Amino acid sequence: MKMAKKFLAVALAGVLALSVLTGCGASVKSKDIADSLTKMGVKVEQDKDMDKTAEETLAAIEAIVNEPDNAAKPDTDTSKITLDNAVELRNGKIIKINNAVTDRNFNYALKKALGLCAYNDSNATAAQKKNITKNVKVALVKTENATKDASLQAALVKDGLVPVYNTVPSVGQKYAESGKLGSAKTSDGKYILVVIVTDLVAQNA
Repeated sequence: MKMAKKFLAVALAGVLALSVLTGCGASVKSKDIADSLTKMGVKVEQDKDMDKTAEETLAAIEAIVNEPDNAAKPDTDTSKITLDNAVELRNGKIIKINNAVTDRNFNYALKKALGLCAYNDSNATAAQKKNITKNVKVALVKTENATKDASLQAALVKDGLVPVYNTVPSVGQKYAESGKLGSAKTSDGKYILVVIVTDLVAQNA
């Protein structure tokens, strides 16, 4: 009987140790998602500058979501903007295909973050115009059930990618073979935003 109790105690200790180690596992990084997407046929490379773009884009979206009038709306109000409906291909409340909301009330923070301000915008910096001639895609997906699974997160991102700005290559141009990827997570770790920017290059590059 005593031996059985000792064995049970050792077994429970082992299970507890394993659960603690599992809980302390490394979280998914931008590079992990980039590598997984590339394996899925979406050729991208992690880029530190693009991580910053993703962080600023997520902050701009969260500011709109958390705006007092919007936040006060009941969940049953279909006009309420949430992280779940902010970025969708056809019906995104903030970002949808070939369109990002012109958020005048937030000083155009979203377009500035994505680098999509017009070249003739004298109030925008060079960084805030840098992607106006490129292909820009954004995904904002819920990952709370896949916080440590890069492949699953990448699959969710791939399905959720929305073309925000799509510059058509002119004569003698083509899209670069690989895009630049950046990501940012909400403070609670439940959502991840990914930005992918693809440059236009010379046809013979």
